[in-house]
Amino acid sequence: MQIDTLLVFLFSSIILTVSPGPDIIYVFIKSGSDGIRAGVKTVLGLTSGLLFHTLLLVFGISAIIESSPSVFFFIKIFGSSYFLFLAIELYFSKNNRETKKRIFQNDFLTGLMMNLLNPKVTIFFIAFFPNYIFDDNISIQIQFAILGIIFWTIANLIFLIVVYISSRFNKNIQEFVGSKKVKLIKFVFYLFISIWIIL
Repeated sequence: MQIDTLLVFLFSSIILTVSPGPDIIYVFIKSGSDGIRAGVKTVLGLTSGLLFHTLLLVFGISAIIESSPSVFFFIKIFGSSYFLFLAIELYFSKNNRETKKRIFQNDFLTGLMMNLLNPKVTIFFIAFFPNYIFDDNISIQIQFAILGIIFWTIANLIFLIVVYISSRFNKNIQEFVGSKKVKLIKFVFYLFISIWIIL
């Protein structure tokens, strides 16, 4: 077993997770505006998606998705449409309470869909994991599963730290920005995710 390969994977995973991206930014915004409970639910949704992508990689389905342009395109369209719908739903909601009741009560589902419906995550797993095969005697599928669990653990730890830090400033953010601007920020970010997935 090549421990050094696992250590490099561990370090690379930490760097990739803390790098600014839609996931970590969304977790920060969510926790800062709606509190620690909403942030934790979002994180659990996002990281559950990572486990799903790991299973796809283990069973070789990710490669099939990537090699089939029609399936890949359908996932992109569906994912983009989902977040466009959330943006429109948020924009036309009458007030902040209604918004939370109709959309943000499903924080886990939103986080899960944000991960599952993004085909770029599938490509990332296919491109990233095979570079860190660490043992010649263990099957590739088991090694992918181990790498996936490591990546999932790191993502949970880092995202939960972000949730804690951001939620500490919840009242300050609400007072400084105001509920209307918070709603606008979320609306713009949902649009950004929708466009980011399709492009």
